[in-house]
Amino acid sequence: MDLASVIGLVIITFSLLATILNSFFVPWSPQYLKGIIDPASVVCVLGGMVGATLVTFSMANMSNFGKIFGQLLKPQMESEQSIEMMKKLMEIGLEARRGGILSVEPLVAQLDDPFLQKSLQLAVDGRDADDIRSTLEGELTFMSGRHETGASMFDTMNKYCPAFGMIGTLLGLIAMLGSMGGAGMDISALTGGMATALITTLYGSIFANCVFAPVCDNLKAKSKAEVTYRGIAIEGVVMIASNTAPPQMRARFQSFLAPKDQDLLEAT
Repeated sequence: MDLASVIGLVIITFSLLATILNSFFVPWSPQYLKGIIDPASVVCVLGGMVGATLVTFSMANMSNFGKIFGQLLKPQMESEQSIEMMKKLMEIGLEARRGGILSVEPLVAQLDDPFLQKSLQLAVDGRDADDIRSTLEGELTFMSGRHETGASMFDTMNKYCPAFGMIGTLLGLIAMLGSMGGAGMDISALTGGMATALITTLYGSIFANCVFAPVCDNLKAKSKAEVTYRGIAIEGVVMIASNTAPPQMRARFQSFLAPKDQDLLEAT
């Protein structure tokens, strides 16, 4: 049994029932707050979105939600970091040509980047260039896949918020129109239905465009920058393992940089 799907369907059902009760029977919010705050609308949008997301993803994926959201607070890889890494790799490559690959082991131990340290250790251990590239590119592919899954969770939330906002709007309109017929028009049902109809759409748009879409785009940008950074690291380590001369290393690294940044490697 897929527990996440079961929980998600239950949450969706509860959210829609809460919206129906608010629209057709009891307005939950105090009248002076009804213009901007409607608890049933929040339940419809967020509850429905959470439920649909649980149906879409597994519990294993959802258990990483906090960790994925925490990536939002981490700084993005900048070009300056890539340039510093290139200089360090060129320094290590020069030392490897002078004293052999084993001579760079002390330099590897001083590195702060775990991925770069692990990558260079493969070269120190005597792995050939093709084996190193295959191993590291495989790891990079899996990392990129994990990042894509994390970003797609927020993309899914971004998609479902407006959808459930529209569902709440339709329910509110049905309640409003149903209360308008006949002499015994129910004013509370009319106002409750109107509030749900308008506010639910507003909430769906706010959560989608002010929270989930920006977070999704942020995660995608950071993933792309990290993939590029690690791709450069792989190229550098492969060149060191292949005993590539410093001028060739510099030329290869410069191809990853914008023209205005390429001269920054000349002083190395």
